[in-house]
Amino acid sequence: MFESLFAERGLSLDRLKILIEVHDAGSIAQAAPGDPHRQSQYSRQLRELSEFFGCEVAHRRGKILKLTVRGAKLAEMAREHLRSLDDFRAECRGDSVAFTIGAGDSLIQWLVIPQLGRLVESFPGTRFETTNLRTREIVQQLTDGRLDFGIIRKSALAPGLKSVSIGIVRYVALVPDCLVRGRKAPTLREVLGELPLATQTTDGQFTSGLRELAKTFGVTLAPALACQSFPQTMAAVRSGRFCAIVPELAVRDLPAKSVQRITGEPLRLLAREAMLAWNPRLVRVRPHASKLAGALQEALHL
Repeated sequence: MFESLFAERGLSLDRLKILIEVHDAGSIAQAAPGDPHRQSQYSRQLRELSEFFGCEVAHRRGKILKLTVRGAKLAEMAREHLRSLDDFRAECRGDSVAFTIGAGDSLIQWLVIPQLGRLVESFPGTRFETTNLRTREIVQQLTDGRLDFGIIRKSALAPGLKSVSIGIVRYVALVPDCLVRGRKAPTLREVLGELPLATQTTDGQFTSGLRELAKTFGVTLAPALACQSFPQTMAAVRSGRFCAIVPELAVRDLPAKSVQRITGEPLRLLAREAMLAWNPRLVRVRPHASKLAGALQEALHL
């Protein structure tokens, strides 16, 4: 059995590992930055894989050596097999098995991490790694197997991924008390058009929705502070100098009397359904993932 795989030299776990590293980095230069000797070694080992399989697993585009379509497919296959071997080795040695969860920074801080302690207790021998990624990166890494689970908005789901809803992410406007002292309660229109606003600008859908919301009040969105994440906007709110529109999750740890909160129908324009997503191949490669997916859905429900 499998005699043809062992009839020639060129196939090894080391070479497959290098193939995966190049796939994840994007090119040999990025997999071994600033190390010409290592880059040359990687190039040679990929060439040996090409000779073994009888097809190019990498090709040169200008000065950059990248994987071909077949090389990327082989990397995905290799990742699954190496992960299975790694899990089996951990099981035999009594070591813990790691599962990775990708999400935006705000969801990791306010939703995922607070719930992981319960899951560690429920799944002995399991540990978790969280990674802060944008939606597009989460979808790509779920597809190619780099991530085990990801939390994304429903509209970003890609064909081939399995998913379950974990609820609706809703938003609230926060205005520090010191910005409205001596004034009547602020309105959403004032938050968007008059008060110093700190807002997250790296989430394209949220920013677009915020602009549309501002238009409904006849104002042009011009934030006083542009932030890269919702936790940064919350830091701006805590300074007492900025108002913000953030997920309701962010308010849980905020002192109740430090800000005024604005909710209501207009903010529903920003609401989005959050999905726990994974690649169906995950369950085949890592059988424990099926039970874990159900536990994650329950623990992370909004």
